[in-house]
Amino acid sequence: MTGLRAQRLADLIGRVREIVGDEWEKPPVGRSHVLPLPTAVIAVLFGLRHNLPDEVLGEVFGCSQATITRYHEILQPILRWVTRPEVDQRLEQTRREGVLVDGFVAPVGERESYHGLFSGKKHLSGQNVQVIADLDGRVADVGEPVNGARHDTAAFFISGIAERWATHLAPGGPGMIGDGGYQGTGPITPHKKPPGGDLTAKQKAYNYSVNRLRAGRRTRHQPPEELEDPQDRLPPDHDRLPRRVTHRHRPGDLQNHRTGL
Repeated sequence: MTGLRAQRLADLIGRVREIVGDEWEKPPVGRSHVLPLPTAVIAVLFGLRHNLPDEVLGEVFGCSQATITRYHEILQPILRWVTRPEVDQRLEQTRREGVLVDGFVAPVGERESYHGLFSGKKHLSGQNVQVIADLDGRVADVGEPVNGARHDTAAFFISGIAERWATHLAPGGPGMIGDGGYQGTGPITPHKKPPGGDLTAKQKAYNYSVNRLRAGRRTRHQPPEELEDPQDRLPPDHDRLPRRVTHRHRPGDLQNHRTGL
Protein backbone atom coordinates (compact mmCIF):
# COMPACT_ATOMS: atom_id res chain seq x y z
CA MET A 1 0.00 0.00 0.00
CA THR A 2 2.75 2.46 0.96
CA GLY A 3 5.60 0.79 -0.91
CA LEU A 4 7.60 0.46 2.32
CA ARG A 5 8.70 -2.72 4.05
CA ALA A 6 6.99 -3.45 7.36
CA GLN A 7 10.10 -2.69 9.42
CA ARG A 8 10.78 0.53 7.53
CA LEU A 9 7.17 1.64 7.95
CA ALA A 10 7.22 0.85 11.67
CA ASP A 11 10.43 2.84 12.08
CA LEU A 12 8.91 5.81 10.23
CA ILE A 13 5.77 5.72 12.38
CA GLY A 14 7.98 5.60 15.47
CA ARG A 15 9.82 8.73 14.38
CA VAL A 16 6.55 10.56 13.82
CA ARG A 17 5.30 9.47 17.26
CA GLU A 18 8.42 10.92 18.87
CA ILE A 19 7.35 14.31 17.57
CA VAL A 20 3.58 14.22 18.12
CA GLY A 21 3.85 12.31 21.42
CA ASP A 22 0.87 10.68 23.11
CA GLU A 23 -1.36 13.66 22.40
CA TRP A 24 -2.54 12.05 19.16
CA GLU A 25 -4.53 9.39 20.98
CA LYS A 26 -5.00 11.36 24.21
CA PRO A 27 -5.24 15.08 23.45
CA PRO A 28 -5.30 17.39 26.49
CA VAL A 29 -8.48 19.00 25.20
CA GLY A 30 -11.15 18.00 22.72
CA ARG A 31 -11.78 14.67 21.08
CA SER A 32 -9.14 12.20 20.02
CA HIS A 33 -8.35 11.72 16.34
CA VAL A 34 -10.61 9.54 14.22
CA LEU A 35 -7.72 7.34 13.05
CA PRO A 36 -4.92 6.09 15.27
CA LEU A 37 -1.49 7.51 14.41
CA PRO A 38 -0.18 4.44 12.50
CA THR A 39 -3.28 4.35 10.31
CA ALA A 40 -3.16 8.11 9.75
CA VAL A 41 0.48 7.91 8.64
CA ILE A 42 -0.35 5.04 6.29
CA ALA A 43 -3.27 7.01 4.84
CA VAL A 44 -1.05 10.00 4.11
CA LEU A 45 1.71 7.87 2.57
CA PHE A 46 -0.81 5.91 0.53
CA GLY A 47 -2.34 9.12 -0.83
CA LEU A 48 1.05 10.60 -1.68
CA ARG A 49 2.25 7.47 -3.41
CA HIS A 50 -0.81 7.06 -5.62
CA ASN A 51 -1.80 10.75 -5.87
CA LEU A 52 -5.32 9.96 -4.68
CA PRO A 53 -8.02 12.55 -3.89
CA ASP A 54 -8.82 13.00 -0.22
CA GLU A 55 -12.39 11.85 -0.88
CA VAL A 56 -11.12 8.48 -2.10
CA LEU A 57 -8.79 8.09 0.88
CA GLY A 58 -11.68 8.90 3.19
CA GLU A 59 -13.72 6.07 1.66
CA VAL A 60 -10.80 3.64 1.94
CA PHE A 61 -10.00 4.45 5.58
CA GLY A 62 -13.55 5.02 6.80
CA CYS A 63 -13.41 8.72 7.59
CA SER A 64 -14.37 12.04 6.02
CA GLN A 65 -12.53 13.97 3.34
CA ALA A 66 -11.95 16.80 5.83
CA THR A 67 -10.21 14.39 8.20
CA ILE A 68 -7.81 13.19 5.49
CA THR A 69 -7.10 16.78 4.44
CA ARG A 70 -6.31 17.70 8.03
CA TYR A 71 -3.97 14.70 8.39
CA HIS A 72 -2.11 15.76 5.26
CA GLU A 73 -1.64 19.24 6.69
CA ILE A 74 -0.40 17.90 10.03
CA LEU A 75 1.68 14.89 9.02
CA GLN A 76 3.25 15.85 5.70
CA PRO A 77 5.62 18.44 7.23
CA ILE A 78 6.53 15.96 9.97
CA LEU A 79 7.23 13.19 7.46
CA ARG A 80 9.45 15.52 5.45
CA TRP A 81 11.30 16.49 8.63
CA VAL A 82 11.99 12.97 9.89
CA THR A 83 13.12 11.70 6.47
CA ARG A 84 15.25 14.74 5.59
CA PRO A 85 18.57 13.33 6.89
CA GLU A 86 18.22 10.23 4.72
CA VAL A 87 17.19 12.30 1.70
CA ASP A 88 20.21 14.59 2.11
CA GLN A 89 22.54 11.63 2.58
CA ARG A 90 21.23 9.91 -0.55
CA LEU A 91 21.49 13.13 -2.56
CA GLU A 92 25.07 13.67 -1.43
CA GLN A 93 25.96 10.10 -2.36
CA THR A 94 24.28 10.45 -5.75
CA ARG A 95 26.26 13.61 -6.52
CA ARG A 96 29.45 11.55 -6.34
CA GLU A 97 28.23 8.83 -8.70
CA GLY A 98 26.76 8.38 -12.15
CA VAL A 99 23.08 9.21 -12.59
CA LEU A 100 20.17 8.66 -14.96
CA VAL A 101 18.00 11.38 -16.44
CA ASP A 102 14.57 10.99 -17.98
CA GLY A 103 11.33 12.91 -18.36
CA PHE A 104 7.64 12.11 -18.23
CA VAL A 105 4.44 14.02 -18.91
CA ALA A 106 2.28 14.49 -15.82
CA PRO A 107 -1.38 14.81 -17.00
CA VAL A 108 -3.16 17.99 -15.95
CA GLY A 109 -6.34 17.67 -18.02
CA GLU A 110 -7.62 20.22 -20.51
CA ARG A 111 -6.66 23.81 -19.66
CA GLU A 112 -7.99 26.15 -22.34
CA SER A 113 -6.39 29.23 -20.79
CA TYR A 114 -2.91 27.67 -20.91
CA HIS A 115 -1.03 27.08 -24.14
CA GLY A 116 1.69 24.56 -24.89
CA LEU A 117 0.48 21.83 -22.56
CA PHE A 118 -0.48 19.30 -25.22
CA SER A 119 2.18 16.66 -25.86
CA GLY A 120 1.98 15.34 -29.41
CA LYS A 121 4.11 12.37 -28.43
CA LYS A 122 1.97 11.34 -25.45
CA HIS A 123 -1.32 12.63 -26.92
CA LEU A 124 -2.39 14.32 -23.69
CA SER A 125 -2.18 17.67 -21.94
CA GLY A 126 0.34 17.85 -19.14
CA GLN A 127 3.67 19.10 -17.90
CA ASN A 128 7.06 17.66 -18.74
CA VAL A 129 8.84 16.68 -15.51
CA GLN A 130 12.57 15.94 -15.62
CA VAL A 131 13.86 13.43 -13.08
CA ILE A 132 17.36 12.51 -11.91
CA ALA A 133 17.89 9.07 -10.35
CA ASP A 134 20.89 7.05 -9.25
CA LEU A 135 21.91 3.94 -11.17
CA ASP A 136 19.64 1.85 -8.94
CA GLY A 137 16.62 3.92 -10.01
CA ARG A 138 16.14 5.86 -6.77
CA VAL A 139 14.92 9.42 -7.42
CA ALA A 140 17.44 12.08 -6.38
CA ASP A 141 16.10 15.31 -7.89
CA VAL A 142 13.12 16.64 -9.85
CA GLY A 143 13.17 19.70 -12.07
CA GLU A 144 10.63 22.50 -12.35
CA PRO A 145 7.60 21.45 -14.47
CA VAL A 146 7.76 22.50 -18.13
CA ASN A 147 4.93 22.71 -20.66
CA GLY A 148 4.15 19.26 -22.02
CA ALA A 149 4.69 20.38 -25.63
CA ARG A 150 8.39 20.83 -24.87
CA HIS A 151 10.73 18.02 -25.89
CA ASP A 152 13.11 16.51 -23.34
CA THR A 153 16.04 18.29 -25.02
CA ALA A 154 14.51 21.68 -24.14
CA ALA A 155 12.92 20.67 -20.81
CA PHE A 156 16.33 19.38 -19.65
CA PHE A 157 17.62 22.97 -19.56
CA ILE A 158 14.43 24.89 -18.77
CA SER A 159 13.67 22.72 -15.73
CA GLY A 160 17.01 23.60 -14.10
CA ILE A 161 18.21 19.99 -14.05
CA ALA A 162 21.06 20.64 -16.51
CA GLU A 163 22.37 23.50 -14.40
CA ARG A 164 22.07 21.75 -11.04
CA TRP A 165 23.83 18.62 -12.31
CA ALA A 166 26.34 20.34 -14.59
CA THR A 167 29.29 18.70 -12.81
CA HIS A 168 28.07 15.29 -14.03
CA LEU A 169 28.24 16.55 -17.61
CA ALA A 170 31.69 18.11 -17.30
CA PRO A 171 34.83 16.23 -18.44
CA GLY A 172 35.98 13.98 -15.63
CA GLY A 173 32.61 14.20 -13.89
CA PRO A 174 30.65 11.20 -12.57
CA GLY A 175 28.58 11.00 -15.77
CA MET A 176 24.91 11.04 -16.70
CA ILE A 177 22.94 8.64 -18.92
CA GLY A 178 19.84 9.52 -20.93
CA ASP A 179 17.81 7.98 -23.73
CA GLY A 180 18.01 9.02 -27.37
CA GLY A 181 15.90 12.10 -26.68
CA TYR A 182 18.86 13.75 -24.94
CA GLN A 183 21.33 13.50 -27.81
CA GLY A 184 23.39 16.64 -28.14
CA THR A 185 22.51 17.99 -24.69
CA GLY A 186 25.40 16.48 -22.72
CA PRO A 187 24.30 13.14 -21.20
CA ILE A 188 25.60 9.82 -22.50
CA THR A 189 23.07 8.48 -25.01
CA PRO A 190 22.78 5.46 -27.31
CA HIS A 191 23.62 5.77 -31.00
CA LYS A 192 20.67 6.32 -33.32
CA LYS A 193 20.32 4.16 -36.39
CA PRO A 194 21.16 6.24 -39.48
CA PRO A 195 18.41 6.66 -42.13
CA GLY A 196 18.50 3.75 -44.53
CA GLY A 197 21.46 2.18 -42.78
CA ASP A 198 22.41 0.15 -39.77
CA LEU A 199 24.66 0.49 -36.76
CA THR A 200 28.11 -1.04 -36.76
CA ALA A 201 28.91 -3.96 -34.50
CA LYS A 202 30.87 -1.61 -32.24
CA GLN A 203 27.96 0.85 -32.02
CA LYS A 204 25.55 -1.97 -31.20
CA ALA A 205 27.85 -3.16 -28.41
CA TYR A 206 28.04 0.40 -27.11
CA ASN A 207 24.23 0.76 -27.16
CA TYR A 208 23.87 -2.57 -25.42
CA SER A 209 26.14 -1.52 -22.56
CA VAL A 210 24.47 1.90 -22.21
CA ASN A 211 21.01 0.35 -22.15
CA ARG A 212 22.15 -2.18 -19.56
CA LEU A 213 23.25 0.66 -17.32
CA ARG A 214 19.96 2.48 -17.89
CA ALA A 215 18.11 -0.69 -16.94
CA GLY A 216 20.19 -1.09 -13.77
CA ARG A 217 22.05 -4.22 -14.83
CA ARG A 218 25.79 -4.84 -14.96
CA THR A 219 27.59 -5.27 -18.28
CA ARG A 220 30.54 -7.29 -17.02
CA HIS A 221 29.32 -10.40 -18.87
CA GLN A 222 29.36 -8.62 -22.22
CA PRO A 223 31.35 -10.80 -24.66
CA PRO A 224 34.84 -9.27 -25.13
CA GLU A 225 34.73 -10.00 -28.87
CA GLU A 226 31.94 -7.42 -29.21
CA LEU A 227 34.44 -4.68 -28.34
CA GLU A 228 37.24 -4.05 -30.80
CA ASP A 229 39.43 -2.06 -28.41
CA PRO A 230 40.14 -3.43 -24.89
CA GLN A 231 40.35 0.18 -23.68
CA ASP A 232 36.64 0.52 -24.39
CA ARG A 233 35.66 -2.26 -22.02
CA LEU A 234 34.21 -1.55 -18.62
CA PRO A 235 36.73 -1.69 -15.75
CA PRO A 236 37.16 -5.01 -13.88
CA ASP A 237 35.38 -5.80 -10.66
CA HIS A 238 38.28 -4.78 -8.41
CA ASP A 239 37.85 -1.16 -9.58
CA ARG A 240 34.43 -0.95 -7.96
CA LEU A 241 33.86 1.42 -5.10
CA PRO A 242 31.06 -0.21 -3.07
CA ARG A 243 28.46 2.13 -1.69
CA ARG A 244 26.55 -0.51 0.21
CA VAL A 245 26.24 -4.27 0.24
CA THR A 246 23.83 -4.38 -2.69
CA HIS A 247 25.68 -1.80 -4.80
CA ARG A 248 26.22 -3.06 -8.34
CA HIS A 249 27.61 -0.09 -10.23
CA ARG A 250 31.06 1.42 -10.49
CA PRO A 251 32.14 5.03 -10.89
CA GLY A 252 34.05 4.06 -14.04
CA ASP A 253 30.97 2.61 -15.73
CA LEU A 254 29.95 5.93 -17.22
CA GLN A 255 33.44 7.24 -17.95
CA ASN A 256 33.93 4.57 -20.59
CA HIS A 257 30.91 5.79 -22.54
CA ARG A 258 31.73 9.50 -22.72
CA THR A 259 33.36 9.38 -26.14
CA GLY A 260 31.20 6.60 -27.58
CA LEU A 261 32.45 3.74 -29.69
